[in-house]
Amino acid sequence: MPDTRSNTKRWLRHPHETALRMDSRPLFSLDESMTAPSPKDADIRPPAQRGAVFLDRDQTLNIDHGYTHLVDDFAWMPGAPDALSLFHRHGIACFIVTNQGGIGREIFTAAQMQAFNDHLVAQAGLAGGHIQDIAHCPHHPEAVSPAMRPPCGCRKPEPGLLLGLAAKWNIDLAASVMIGDRDSDLAAGRAAGCHAYMFDGTDLSGLARQVINRHFADSPGGDNA
Repeated sequence: MPDTRSNTKRWLRHPHETALRMDSRPLFSLDESMTAPSPKDADIRPPAQRGAVFLDRDQTLNIDHGYTHLVDDFAWMPGAPDALSLFHRHGIACFIVTNQGGIGREIFTAAQMQAFNDHLVAQAGLAGGHIQDIAHCPHHPEAVSPAMRPPCGCRKPEPGLLLGLAAKWNIDLAASVMIGDRDSDLAAGRAAGCHAYMFDGTDLSGLARQVINRHFADSPGGDNA
């Protein structure tokens, strides 16, 4: 019978090797999920927060005819196409935040509003601009259904529309700007922590240049206009 004492003694000098030797189970199973992150996964990081521009819709971007919702009634406010083009060329994301209480009052439907918004977005693209996203509030104090009447957190001057977009798109509100034609627009922007500017209806592109120079001076792109 062979003498195994020397072999036993050799294994006992290496306790970690002994444990592996004595355990007949495989080191890992191909049936088990791997928990260690791959190099690609390790390189994934959430995008850094950046400032953005929030714009009211009616009487800021498009002419307001009173509960505007028909595509045939669409018309730009002065300087609006150039303003959107400027923001886009500087790499500044643009969002629309708009009260659309006509839905709650049943003057028009959400589908009609969506068709109007789709047309506006398409026209912005043709002008060299880009609308990243649109948020709206359908509520109104005179809504037909009590469920569609305020209080709510989204009807400006409440900041809910801006807060929701900021959470969705990882926006730095302190570095962002709200532009609108009403006090409620500015109040919503300030309540969300943004800078706020009143548009007087004359030339939105002029206001856009001021906003870029003051708050986005380090943004990429250039103004060749």
